[in-house]
Amino acid sequence: MASATWSERLGKWWHDFKIVSLPSRLNRMHRVVTMPFSVFFLTYSAQIHPAYGMTQRRRISLAVRFFLNNIRMSSLSSYRAHLVMAIKLLELPPDLRGDVVECGCYKGGMTVNLSLVCRITGRRLLVYDSFEGMPPPTKHDFWPPDLPFIPGLYKGTIEEVTRNVTRLGAIEVCEFHKGWFKDTLPRHRTDIVMMVLDVDYHSSLYDCITHLWPHLVDRGYVFVDEYVYPDYCALFYSEKFWRVRFGCDPPGLIGAGSGVQVGEYYIGPWSELRWSHDPASIAYTRKGNRAVWEYYPDEGPQQESGPDDVG
Repeated sequence: MASATWSERLGKWWHDFKIVSLPSRLNRMHRVVTMPFSVFFLTYSAQIHPAYGMTQRRRISLAVRFFLNNIRMSSLSSYRAHLVMAIKLLELPPDLRGDVVECGCYKGGMTVNLSLVCRITGRRLLVYDSFEGMPPPTKHDFWPPDLPFIPGLYKGTIEEVTRNVTRLGAIEVCEFHKGWFKDTLPRHRTDIVMMVLDVDYHSSLYDCITHLWPHLVDRGYVFVDEYVYPDYCALFYSEKFWRVRFGCDPPGLIGAGSGVQVGEYYIGPWSELRWSHDPASIAYTRKGNRAVWEYYPDEGPQQESGPDDVG
């Protein structure tokens, strides 16, 4: 087989640079250049509970630490998403009892930053993960048919995670539970004020919500990382699931499809991801939210809107 010509090698280099290297560099540059603006706007909140003593200056300092931690270690999520969760946790009153739960931690990038805000708020961080990577998908899980499953995908050993949290976070507030979700989550017993789910599979999301939602306190938070998939987000709008499983209406999902706005570029859908886009956000709901469509004008007379009704 003849070796590639100079023009062919140049063409391959330009293709790789344009498709892989350039977008990565531009996205990294965007994260650095926009960091001061993102930190200022994402940390601003008039609802931070005063008991934590987290002034705007201290919040900015925490955000910068989140940013640096994201650089210092491998992470599949953005410091901006971590910051959204941290601010929501700082808005909860300290007398509201409950732990923070993380399901799916990879190398511990999110764990590191969550542990820091858990230390500030005096809460435990319970981390559930197999620490062996993802299991093979079940027949009900979506997996691209042209993409072979690699055993141990997204694996981070418990030694790696604890080492990273010890080095960059607050290991003293963490408690690690090793095993598959279907085996470990049914044994959970404590109240939860926030749970963060980065679990990829439909079956894993089902296990997390089924076993942990009953422990979530009223107005507690559920954050999900797979917000770009409409079929995944559909669980939070399924009247059948919520009414059969929990006897309540579905809570909906803020940020479904594109994530809450944290200053990243993403139009979607995921299958048409543009090289210039780098979605790195999060979506969430709260226990007590309600997302049900009830406007059916053909089924009977509707109540007339009054002057105080919101159109």
